[in-house]
Amino acid sequence: MIKELIQTKCPTLAIPFIVYAATLLCSCKQKGYGSPDGYNLEKPKVMQLGKVLNEISGLSYDASSGDLLAISDSKEKVFEIKLKSNKLKDLTGKVVPSGSDLEDLVKVENTVYLLGSKGIITAVSPGAQDTTGLQKYTIGLSGQNDFESLYYDPTVDGLVMMCKTCSHEKGHHIRTAYRFDLKTRQFDTTALYTIAKSSIEDVLKDNDIKFDPSGAAIHPISKRLYILSSAGNLLVITDTRGKVIEGYKLNPDKFPQAEGIAFAPNGDMYISNEGKEGKPTLLLFPYHESKKNK
Repeated sequence: MIKELIQTKCPTLAIPFIVYAATLLCSCKQKGYGSPDGYNLEKPKVMQLGKVLNEISGLSYDASSGDLLAISDSKEKVFEIKLKSNKLKDLTGKVVPSGSDLEDLVKVENTVYLLGSKGIITAVSPGAQDTTGLQKYTIGLSGQNDFESLYYDPTVDGLVMMCKTCSHEKGHHIRTAYRFDLKTRQFDTTALYTIAKSSIEDVLKDNDIKFDPSGAAIHPISKRLYILSSAGNLLVITDTRGKVIEGYKLNPDKFPQAEGIAFAPNGDMYISNEGKEGKPTLLLFPYHESKKNK
């Protein structure tokens, strides 16, 4: 069941009033975790996902059904999370060979695109039950490269995947995004954009952050890009060309391993956690549009 998280309250201490008041203020003061406009990241609605999605690594909203699509590192199929009934359904059979290390997915029109950690995109047609006839596309970068984020950007008519860590970034303190053209089914030969780590440090006023993108999606209303970094517990918001606008540190108690993010058309945000500590969860953050965004 989806339920509200219970907030911890400070206990009453049997000590003199002045000392008690000072102690109470200190004990109740929690580390500040901000929230993007329209959301409260401290008060999600929580859905337990179960063992099948214990290693959930990607999340995508399916406009045709109004439900969510998900993948898991240890599985080779696409799952459908039925939001109204809180049930899990197999959307496909085993469409990816074992050991492919799936990290994210996006559905565009009737095709589901799966991202493998080495930068391989697999196009899966509706109703596919095995690997027969599947098309695979490889970015072809040299060196050791790791990708975990894939999202659709209609303004460039393509999919965008982001380096978690890529060889060519070493020593440059950047993260790089590459476009996959949906018409030609080819990757661009140059990067779409880069994000400098220093620009995130400036926004957060912290020179000791870790930014390894683990999930990304474009907000349907603000048109800004929301990027998760499970390592470092960060949510970074940019424009669609990587210019950093906002940054938030995420509470690890609520985001133990956030690796999937998706938006409903009304702005409701979904974030999934792998079962790093306990059970995998799906967090719902209802969107309340503020006057300044209207």
